Amino acid sequence: MEYNEAINYIKERLGDKTPETVIVLGSGLGVLKDDIQNKIVIAYKDIPGFPVSTVPGHAGELIIGEVSGKIIIAMNR
Repeated sequence: MEYNEAINYIKERLGDKTPETVIVLGSGLGVLKDDIQNKIVIAYKDIPGFPVSTVPGHAGELIIGEVSGKIIIAMNR
């Protein structure tokens, strides 16, 4: 199934990181991306079967990294 390909693609890029939280960066939360340390950025278009943002100005990327010592995934629409 397509979602398994997406999961495997993301896991390969995580290395030994295990995210604890997923955050959707929408209106008002986009500035949080600047606080994420040790970032791994994955464009939605590169993830097999993942929907791609078509809205102008939306980044369309996953940002994996650390905030306050916790590993997170931020969906930067």
